[in-house]
Order: sequence, then C-alpha cells, then structure tokens
Amino acid sequence: MQRGADVNKRSASGATPLSAVCEMGDSVNSALDHNQALEAAKLLLSWGANYVDDPNSMGSKQCCILRAQAQRNNELVSILQSDLCGRRCELVDLSSRSELNGRTCVVEEYIKNSNQYVVTVEGRKEEMIFVSPDNLKRRDRTRDDCGYYIEFKNGRFIRNDFDSKDEYQAFLSSMNRDEQPAVDPNAEAKAEQAAADLLAELGIEDDVTEKKTKTQSNNNGKKNKKKGKKGKKK
Repeated sequence: MQRGADVNKRSASGATPLSAVCEMGDSVNSALDHNQALEAAKLLLSWGANYVDDPNSMGSKQCCILRAQAQRNNELVSILQSDLCGRRCELVDLSSRSELNGRTCVVEEYIKNSNQYVVTVEGRKEEMIFVSPDNLKRRDRTRDDCGYYIEFKNGRFIRNDFDSKDEYQAFLSSMNRDEQPAVDPNAEAKAEQAAADLLAELGIEDDVTEKKTKTQSNNNGKKNKKKGKKGKKK
C-alpha cells in the first residue's frame, strides 16, 4: 500500500478487500484466522478503506459486520461497529497533553462508559492514551503521509517509524538520492524480536526446534552406522 495499492478496489459483485477479510475464519485454526482478519482490517482502515454506500452491496458496513459475526470474530465486529476504531487519526485540541497536538495515532478501542477512545500515538516511541472523540480528526495513511516505511534489507523486513510527516518525507528524499537515510538504530532489533514473538505465539518456533533436533539425531545415527560398517570391513 505504501506503493499505491487501492484499498477500496471493488469486484463486480461489490466486494472490497475489507469485506473479504471479514470472512476469514473457515480453517481449522479459526483463532489464528480471527487474529489475522483483525490485523488486516485495522491495516486497511488505517489506509482509508471505506464502506460501500449501497446497503445491499457486499462491501457495505452492514454486510461486513454480518460476515464478521458469522465467523464469530467478536473483536472485529466491535471494530467495524465503531466510527473510528482501526482508523489513523490526528490528535487535536488536547489541553492536558498539548505537545501531542498534530501527532498521528491509531485508534485501538472505544470505551462506551466514558465515551473515550484508546489510541496509540505513532512515532519512534509509541504511547497509549485515552482521548475523547472531539480530540480525533481522521487522517488516513497515504503514500506521502504514511507514518512508517517498510524496507527489505539484509534478508529481513525492517519497519522505520517517524514522528512527523516532514521526517517521513526527508527519509523518502534521502532514499531517492541514494543516500543512507537516518533510521531508528533499534528498528532491526525490534523487527527480529517481533518475528521471534510471533513464532513463539504461533508455536512455530518450538516445532522448528523439534524438527531440527530430530534431523540432527537422525544424521548422527546414520553417521554412527556408517562408522560401524567400516569397522566390520576392517
């Protein structure tokens, strides 16, 4: 999407990328599918995914909610029912934290009892705060104002986060001039840790370790058998 993919592209039936992810959850591991659908929906919403106005269209808000309900993905249903959850917004008119005015955030959750949103302030150092709806102004991600940049370097994906649009633009300019851009020195370590955490959460790391151990044991056994055979010949 940072290269210009259309998050609101429609099929002939009116389906959109957002309506498609709402159907995820048919596999055996539905819990994993639910999490993937949730993260994919939040990503699309932050990039400006909109609902189709026609209520009978597959891409309408009501149809998306019904699809998520059919998959029993309650977290996704909550996101879709909210006005701003999943969206990228600009913080405005904050009095107690005026230094954050103009900064961007991602809306995580709506607290109905207090009529507040839980948001994550974007940047090199993320911060979670509570704000009222009046303190949020929708500001979708665009190619020129993304808030982060993902690059493939040294065999791995690295995400670079920025505190402002100007900082992001300076990064892009330096890349276009084939200069070495100034990035977060901890970005690579963060990416590696995030990948390790994901593998651990999915239980993949343990499976890989077990397979490696079994493979090594089998190889050692074969080597010992070969040595034994050579000994008999002598």
